[in-house]
Amino acid sequence: MAAKKYYAVKKGKATGIFHTWEECRTSVEGYPGAEYKGFALLEEAEAYLGTAAFGICSSDEKKQGRGRRKSRGTGGQNVEEAHSMEGEHSMEENHSAEGEHSMEEEHSMEEENSMKEVPPPGMLLAYVDGSYDNSLKKYAFGCVFILSDGTVETAYGNGDNEQSLRHRNVTGEMLGAMYAVKSAMLSGFRRVEIRYDYQGIEKWVTGEWKSKTELTEKYTQAMREWGKKIEICFTKVAAHTNVYYNELADKMAKTGLREGNGIPKICRLPKEADVTKQGVEDGKD
Repeated sequence: MAAKKYYAVKKGKATGIFHTWEECRTSVEGYPGAEYKGFALLEEAEAYLGTAAFGICSSDEKKQGRGRRKSRGTGGQNVEEAHSMEGEHSMEENHSAEGEHSMEEEHSMEEENSMKEVPPPGMLLAYVDGSYDNSLKKYAFGCVFILSDGTVETAYGNGDNEQSLRHRNVTGEMLGAMYAVKSAMLSGFRRVEIRYDYQGIEKWVTGEWKSKTELTEKYTQAMREWGKKIEICFTKVAAHTNVYYNELADKMAKTGLREGNGIPKICRLPKEADVTKQGVEDGKD
């Protein structure tokens, strides 16, 4: 039986697409009438919940049918400057259908596969996180980019803008998401999936949360504007549940607090075509 890499939850404590069995179980266990299903392909999980619209793909709204490792840390911009940068089953039924594996075995399989997942061609997969240190009076972000050939790249940055400091680590969360989208656009990707653990990253953009401050409003407007140029999908990841790349993004954010030098300049990420071309050239005499 093909290992399940994506769990789509229609009804549960939290809805959307999850990437480990443990996250899925936490969402549906004990929830009356929970509905979820496991899939091997992201596209199948998205189809189960519904398709995106207007270039913004929400983990909560999908169910309604709406719509070489390296680190970088140079430059200096705050959030305001970054803005200007260019078949259903209940829980019991599904558990019975997946009876070939116990919960613990399924969880183990998912953790083993979590480091092997790669996005389809034309899509950038980005894990983002933010951090804050009151003693340093700085916020920071961390990003982990996964390309379709399995290449993993990281980025981090920090800031100390007085207005942005009021939002503490949330400022870093917003910066990470913005940096990921701008990197995807500059690199020519058609789609970017943002995996995050702070809900505002998605809910401000989709309108489920109202932007009540100037900073969150700027973030919201920037993401919505960019969503007209590239498809942006959001996927909630439970924090501190040993999801490898989410933990790595958290580590990058903490590294950014002490080693970052402002917000790094957006850099072009290699695409599958670039990697293939380089491989051919490397093989020449």
